[in-house]
Amino acid sequence: MSATDNLQIVRNVFEAFDRGDIDAILINCAEDIEWQAENTGAGELPWGGVRHGHAGTRQWFESIAEHIEISALEQLDFLASESQVAVVMREELTIKKNGQKVTIPEIIGLWTFNAAGKVVRVSNLYDPTAFFAAWRG
Repeated sequence: MSATDNLQIVRNVFEAFDRGDIDAILINCAEDIEWQAENTGAGELPWGGVRHGHAGTRQWFESIAEHIEISALEQLDFLASESQVAVVMREELTIKKNGQKVTIPEIIGLWTFNAAGKVVRVSNLYDPTAFFAAWRG
């Protein structure tokens, strides 16, 4: 797949996320996808750690929806190649259990594609300090 094709797939996934359409997200993912987020929160955050396959990825999105409300998820910049797309994002959210609001000013998402143009790995990295203070608060 071309860098342009991969970039469009990532944009389509973000549009599906905004609509809450998990099925449309999974259409773009390989059956053996590895979805990694909040690895530092594995064990503490219900969605923390690595999820595998469509079922694990669906569970990650459902857990996010259950525990946080995302008011803004902006994609600020993209860098695409024939096998990966990097996305710089900014997120504003509210933790449902305590009403704490958090802004994460910079999240780096790295999306990896297979030869068939399906997402095989997603990894999101950011400084979790403010998020964990609010989650624990």
